[in-house]
Amino acid sequence: MNRITALSIISACSLLSASCTTGVPRLEAPPNAPQTVSVTLPLLVPLEELFDNPAMQWGGISPDGRWLSYMKAYHGKLNVYIRPAGNAGTMPERAVTRDTVRPIPIYWWSADGRRILYLQDKGGDEAYHLFAVDVSDTSAQARDLTPFRNIEVEVLAIPPRTPDTLLITLNKRDPSLADAYRLDLRTGALELAAENPGTFLGYAADGANQVRVAYAVDSLGRYGLYARDSERAAWRLVRQYPVEDKITPVRFHPDGRRLYMLSNQGVDLSRLVLVDLAAGEESVVHTDPQQEVDIHSALFDDATGELLLTKYVGDTARFYPHTADLRQLLSRVWRAGDGAVELGSATRDRGRWVVTRNSPTKSAVTYLYEGASGRLEEFYRPRPWLDRYTFADMRPITFRARDGLIIHGYLTVPPGVTPRGLPLVLLVHGGPWERDTWQFQSEVQLLANRGYAVLQVNYRGSTGYGKRFARAAKKEFGRAMHTDLLDGVQWAVESGVVDPARVAIMGGSYGGYAALVGLTFTPDAFKCVVDYAGTSNLVTLLESFPPSWRPFLPRSWYPFVGDPRNPADREDMLSRSPLLRADSAKVPLLIFQGANDPRVTQTQADQMARALHARGVPVTYLLASNEGHGFGQAETGLAVNRATELFLGKCLGGRVQDTVSPNTEAALRAMRVDLDTLRATKPAQ
Repeated sequence: MNRITALSIISACSLLSASCTTGVPRLEAPPNAPQTVSVTLPLLVPLEELFDNPAMQWGGISPDGRWLSYMKAYHGKLNVYIRPAGNAGTMPERAVTRDTVRPIPIYWWSADGRRILYLQDKGGDEAYHLFAVDVSDTSAQARDLTPFRNIEVEVLAIPPRTPDTLLITLNKRDPSLADAYRLDLRTGALELAAENPGTFLGYAADGANQVRVAYAVDSLGRYGLYARDSERAAWRLVRQYPVEDKITPVRFHPDGRRLYMLSNQGVDLSRLVLVDLAAGEESVVHTDPQQEVDIHSALFDDATGELLLTKYVGDTARFYPHTADLRQLLSRVWRAGDGAVELGSATRDRGRWVVTRNSPTKSAVTYLYEGASGRLEEFYRPRPWLDRYTFADMRPITFRARDGLIIHGYLTVPPGVTPRGLPLVLLVHGGPWERDTWQFQSEVQLLANRGYAVLQVNYRGSTGYGKRFARAAKKEFGRAMHTDLLDGVQWAVESGVVDPARVAIMGGSYGGYAALVGLTFTPDAFKCVVDYAGTSNLVTLLESFPPSWRPFLPRSWYPFVGDPRNPADREDMLSRSPLLRADSAKVPLLIFQGANDPRVTQTQADQMARALHARGVPVTYLLASNEGHGFGQAETGLAVNRATELFLGKCLGGRVQDTVSPNTEAALRAMRVDLDTLRATKPAQ
């Protein structure tokens, strides 16, 4: 959680080619259904053991190596704890944050290891403030370093050469525009480093902590890369990119004249490049040796600027280490067993690392790695109580969509049963500019443990599969993006694994929209539907986005979904809105919604629930008053998964936990909405 960004990889594998590949088999259509002996499902995993607060998580080490940090419950909410690293006597752990209202969503160490920095919002509203706590003072209280109203802050950089200074972006001058500031961690004073002229989306600072690069998007959706020689100099356009190209500035090269970027300029797959800021020319640093996927990320040493690793994610993840110490680290960790490896934080000299191992069938273990000795020592297990359970494997799959496009995804089958004629949950990821990956997922394991096969489809537009795959999703909300899901279900049915009469669709955010499309556009395809924060009206969705999203819309939502200011687009968007197809719905629906969601507002859920209830469609509506777009509270997560378990058990016939705690039952009752009291809302026209 500090200067090194976490990456992940599949083991066990060889370093002979300086890379790592996986032996996880892929299922391709049409597969032969496995011939296994039918036995009973494994021991039922209680909801509390999957979704209550973990024993520990998000471990880190301070840059100076003095402290270990991690999250654990403080009065029921996840907070940041620290304890001395190594042989530091008997000094006990202590909580350095003490938020009893809401879990801490993310934290970092300051560059000198003297402070914990973290973000926090109110009730999930995403109006994040930045806080700091001095770890040397046991009585220190968290200080709000951005005590302004109606703002959003992001950490831009934690400069190692000026540890009392932080670079942030903040929209306090204009709610729709993020300016770059230097923040003095001692006094809280702000110094403007770059004022947004109206089109900038992000910034990059050089090794001297000067903001010298910005990237922007114009009204046509084209990226522009801008640079300047100093913060007093004027911005100049380095390069304009065609609308189909995508760039992501990463960091300056140590020479201060070039910039590392992720770019797919002129090619299908994104790669790591260096851009000469004077000439505007790109040179390729690293691209996928297998030519399968976009580059996912690149890992650098913040102090030296040295490239350490590049990461690619296909069916599973692949690392390419670029330094001897990283090769040694990965080799040692791979020898410890099979599964995924996540590299967490490291000390300033890269002598010690926090490393996590997990796989879809095993709960995680986090280790401390000592580079000098090669020693790997267990740090903690987030959920050690899960070790006694049997979990389901997650198998990569491939099929062709009806238009011939190759689609990837994952199929998880309950362990201990014959994989034939099973009930299926089609679990749709959000975004939609995200993707499902091979890893342990509590939600997937709950469903498999209850007896359901789980299908996760990386439908067109999912990230990582190249420019052409992304373009195939333009204006395809409710169209080809949905038929990709249907084609995945058909693949599973034809494989013999799935009973076509027992299929549910479930998802959150875009996945919630997809679930509502399944309910209303293809009402005979699914037996029941679970929608979490799903859009029912595409027009009102875009019209209600927060001001800070506006600069991004010409690049994302307008070309891929539509611009509601354009009459033709508006009509098309309404035609793809589930609310306007409510008359077609016929199967039961379970809705989850956060009352403070700034992205998909409560109105989206209210109007859908009201319309369906008026038509006699069975609807259960659960509203979390203290949550936003993502449910962060453990008690909310338990209630949501209990409701899902009960709903799917009634619909698809899976097993259900006999009882849950009184607190979970009380949370469920508090979330239930009386549909007869919902105020009617008029759809956008």
